[in-house]
Amino acid sequence: MTDEKKTKGMSDAQHHGFQAEAPVKVPAGRTLKVRRIGNSLGVVLPKEVLAKLGVGEGGHLSVSETPNGVVLSGFNDEVARQVEIMRDLAKRYRNALRELAK
Repeated sequence: MTDEKKTKGMSDAQHHGFQAEAPVKVPAGRTLKVRRIGNSLGVVLPKEVLAKLGVGEGGHLSVSETPNGVVLSGFNDEVARQVEIMRDLAKRYRNALRELAK
């Protein structure tokens, strides 16, 4: 995607939804252990992975299912707001959109 097509102030990751800019590469042989955290289970992500996702302590991650498995991405409040607006518009103008799609 060229720079002139990007919305001002948005990164490539934000333009492509919730996916990270590039796959996160964890060093070969590195595994993450699932641990009990309160009544839940979780993993501790290495700082390199968190940096690649663009999140830190208190940040939020989005989990998406893909044909290749599960993708973790940094959560962006602005993108989530835009998606919610689009869902509302699609619901309100469902018939018009259906006619336009013909």
